[in-house]
Amino acid sequence: MYEEAYFKNYKEQSFKWKFWGRYIRKKTQKENNILEIGCTYGYLFKYLKDYPNKYGIDISEHAIKQARMLSQGAEYKVMDAQKLDFKDNFFSVVLAIDVMEHLKNPEKGIKEASRVLKEDGLFIMVTPNLESYSRKVKKDLWFAYQDPTHISILQKEQWIEFLEKNNFTIKKIRTIDMFDMLNKNISSTINLLSYILSIPHSKSKKRDNLLIIARKN
Repeated sequence: MYEEAYFKNYKEQSFKWKFWGRYIRKKTQKENNILEIGCTYGYLFKYLKDYPNKYGIDISEHAIKQARMLSQGAEYKVMDAQKLDFKDNFFSVVLAIDVMEHLKNPEKGIKEASRVLKEDGLFIMVTPNLESYSRKVKKDLWFAYQDPTHISILQKEQWIEFLEKNNFTIKKIRTIDMFDMLNKNISSTINLLSYILSIPHSKSKKRDNLLIIARKN
């Protein structure tokens, strides 16, 4: 399912990964263990090259093969987010950017993230926002409905429930990204500028994706 054909339109979007690289630097020390779930080709780690303890996992063998070719000084493994092969209390940060909507059992994925995180560790997730302006306008043509592997598109309240049930305290809830407007060229430009200016997320409920940052208790 997640082999080469699935990623034919996948682009690096360096502006996005630069932003998250800067964010992680602000919240961590270089020696901290960092895990990206659904790392695809490992582009995030291009902006954390001096971090020695970087781990990327993906369910796709193709994605991990490409990530290993690009390297970025990280360790990559083919792995299911719902069954992480890492010891308890190992990571300081776990990221799941555009991942949770792909999981058959997203609560299990959150439970695993909690298990492998250290106390006070951060879990960062981005997933489609059902309250977004783009969904209301585009309806069945909304971006999140175009990918048949998006099998867990949930309301914000459901995500919060899963997180709090699994030993997390919610630190921040925002909406993020503005790429799915009716005019693709305009929306792509606006989205790019928002990341360059380090303002890709907002307290508004209307942006395309939901961003939740939670801390393990």
